[in-house]
Amino acid sequence: MRIITLILSFTIFVFASNNLANETSPYLLQHKENPVDWHPWSEEAFLKAKQENKLIFLSIGYSTCHWCHVMAHESFENEHFAKLLNKYFISIKVDREELPHIDAYYQKVYRTMHNKSGGWPLTIMMTADKKPFFSGTYVPLSAGYGSEGLINIINGVAVTSHQKLSQRGEKVLASMQLSQNIPNHKTPLHSDLAYRTINEFQSYYDFKNSGFSKQPKFPEASKIILLLKLYESRKNQESLDMALMTLDAMAKGGIYDQIEGGFYRYTVDEKWQIPHFEKMLYTNGELLEAYSLAYKHTKNPLYKKIIDETIAQMDKRFQIGGVYMSASNADSKNREGKNEEGFYFVYEHDEAFEYLKKRGLEKADIDAALAYLGIKEDGNFDGDLSNPHITEKVAPKNLKKAKEMLLEMRKTREYPFVDNKINTAWNALYIKGKFKAAIVDKKFILQAKKSLDALLEKMYVKGELYHQSIPNAKPTQKALLEDYAFLAATLFEAYQATLEQRYFELYIEIVGKSVTLFYKNGRWIESNDGFETYADISERAYASALAQQSINLLNYATVLADTKKFAMAKEITESFSGTINTNSSSHPTATLASLMFKYESVFIKSTKSNLERFDANDIKYPFVYKYLYDANEYLACKINSCFSYGTEFEKVKKDIESLLKR
Repeated sequence: MRIITLILSFTIFVFASNNLANETSPYLLQHKENPVDWHPWSEEAFLKAKQENKLIFLSIGYSTCHWCHVMAHESFENEHFAKLLNKYFISIKVDREELPHIDAYYQKVYRTMHNKSGGWPLTIMMTADKKPFFSGTYVPLSAGYGSEGLINIINGVAVTSHQKLSQRGEKVLASMQLSQNIPNHKTPLHSDLAYRTINEFQSYYDFKNSGFSKQPKFPEASKIILLLKLYESRKNQESLDMALMTLDAMAKGGIYDQIEGGFYRYTVDEKWQIPHFEKMLYTNGELLEAYSLAYKHTKNPLYKKIIDETIAQMDKRFQIGGVYMSASNADSKNREGKNEEGFYFVYEHDEAFEYLKKRGLEKADIDAALAYLGIKEDGNFDGDLSNPHITEKVAPKNLKKAKEMLLEMRKTREYPFVDNKINTAWNALYIKGKFKAAIVDKKFILQAKKSLDALLEKMYVKGELYHQSIPNAKPTQKALLEDYAFLAATLFEAYQATLEQRYFELYIEIVGKSVTLFYKNGRWIESNDGFETYADISERAYASALAQQSINLLNYATVLADTKKFAMAKEITESFSGTINTNSSSHPTATLASLMFKYESVFIKSTKSNLERFDANDIKYPFVYKYLYDANEYLACKINSCFSYGTEFEKVKKDIESLLKR
């Protein structure tokens, strides 16, 4: 009997955990007790597949992904399916935030096989030598959603020879070799690229509801930033209108948390009303920059309100030890303790009415506030529930009180799970956004400085930059190109905001190291961990790291008159010139970099006291920066020469602004 008990205990232990139990990724840990025998991404997993003559089942997702959770509950927690999967496959789980370059590669596999973009969860089946023969996103366990179902797919694969599957995979890789990650034949960039880009935006812009697609609708902050920079360059009213219409619609829509502040990841409808309730650090960081740039041109108090509320919310929910966690979940616990999408954020009309009434608000004020926020009896999300969004132009008089009470009502619920990864690239994007937000309040400079210093202390250790870690743990995963590119951009912005030399010196150091680590044989790679993938200018969830690197190198080259770095910067945009010429609006950061070569960055050089006397935002030129220099006069310089100088700033300013008239 004792032997039987021990055997049963051992069996329970085997099924109680798999090879993910010692990982640090919150996403991988969510799957550590699945009956699927998961492995983390490693050469050991592929070697095991070869030794056991098994295939690879690769599942890529992240901890706050709603459909990842759906697929997990439906399939990966299913004993029958797990047994089937374990029989024929070595299964690998990847956190796309931990290994974004691996995710990027297999998203290209999906795009090659389906001729459209993928998403998460991403499901890949391949041979042990990494030849992919199947790709999907969310795949239901049984037939449905236009799919034959995972069980049927696995059973079909099981009776297909590995040789035939390998041949399929070879064809996929051959197609990728022809079409993916190969720089275009270099062609001159169009001389009228700015106008072509504006016309391209107009050809598909949603002028009825605003935004860059019908549905779903993503913020796409880098497109908004490009439009605003196009306005600065060409004074084109259409580009300004498209940017501001989008910012206004989001600020008043359901993609923005009208009760607490901060933006959700996207909306599923065309009117910006019904969001997917994740809040991502990078989304809010890039939008801070977009709203700050729009405020520069409009001084619209709505944009200041959005910036203030977003920073307050992100700092409250995501900040830890001065740095920032990654994201919060779309799902939260309902009253029965089950995960329900959006539960924390939405309201049932009658329940909200009674809550506000019991706290002393008059019926007329309650009706006005709920109507203004779109909280109605028939709901707008999942039956009779409503996601708040602004429905009227004029706010009712007691709206502030009503919103405070609705916030108190939320406090009776559990806030969604927050992924506690500290991601260097994402922190850099958010901190840069905070520096940009100083245009509405200078206090954000000090806050951003503290966070940047905390990030450097945690993630830049003894000259080694790391990609991510978790609180109270030393980082171990070395940084990727995106970490270097976005951190360099943030250091540059820190120098512009503070004129502290240490930030500029570290900017030079980080850019230099990025070249050493990621520029190989005339191509840029995304990582140095043995999985070689080439960087490109495509925009996924946030700006292209390679395009940002082009901007970093350009500014580095201009201020230090480094012609080699200038050529390296230009090589990036020239390598993808065909794509930029034909599809510029879909590659906004690369297009912005291209425009910077046309209009050229200008650095105003002078003493610190002189540079502190003016705000570069007041100069009507799109790319103008400050640089400490031991000279009492002001010098305005491009890469090859200084074209204006004098002791009177207004004269130099006028010379800079006249560049746009040439």
